[in-house]
Amino acid sequence: MKQFILLCTAAVLLAACSSDESPLAPPCPSIVIVQELADVTQFLPGEGRDLTDVILQGKVTGFSGFCETERDEGVAKEVTVDLRVLFAFSRGPANTDRKGSYSYFVAIVDRADAPMQKHVFDSDVTFAGNKSRVAAYEELSLTIPMRAGENGGDYSVLVGFQLTPDQVEYNRALGPR
Repeated sequence: MKQFILLCTAAVLLAACSSDESPLAPPCPSIVIVQELADVTQFLPGEGRDLTDVILQGKVTGFSGFCETERDEGVAKEVTVDLRVLFAFSRGPANTDRKGSYSYFVAIVDRADAPMQKHVFDSDVTFAGNKSRVAAYEELSLTIPMRAGENGGDYSVLVGFQLTPDQVEYNRALGPR
C-alpha cells in the first residue's frame, strides 16, 4: 500500500511538471538598498558639521516583502510588490524636541536600469521618553505593469533616503559603512 501511494504521488508530480502552466511562481523583482543613499545625517542649519550639530541619523537596515503576479491567459500582466522597509534612527545632541523627519524613495527600474517609477515618501519619527534610538518601518504596495514577454524578474525595486546634494557628499566623504 505504501509503495502504491508513493507511485501515485510521483505520477501526480510528473504530470504537473509536463503541464503547460508551470507550478512554480514567476520571479519577483529584486529589491536593492542603494548603499550610497542608505544613510542620512541631518545637521542644524549653518556650516557646522560637528557631532554636536547632528539632529538625526538614520539608516535603511533592511526590507521584507513578497510579490504576486496577475496573469491573463497565462501571460503576466502586472506584478504587485508588498514591501516593508526597515529603518534605524538615532537622535543627535542638537535634537531638542525628540522628533525627526525624513524622506525616502522607492524606485522601479527595468533590466537596462531605465527608471519606470519613483515615489518619494515623507515620514516622521519620535523618540519617546529617554530613548535616543528607535527602529521604524514603512509598508507600501507597488504595481508594475508588464510588457509582453516580461516577468517580475525583469525589474528591480531600489530603496534609499531622498538626500540633498550636501548629504550625498557627506556620505561619500565618510566612505562605505
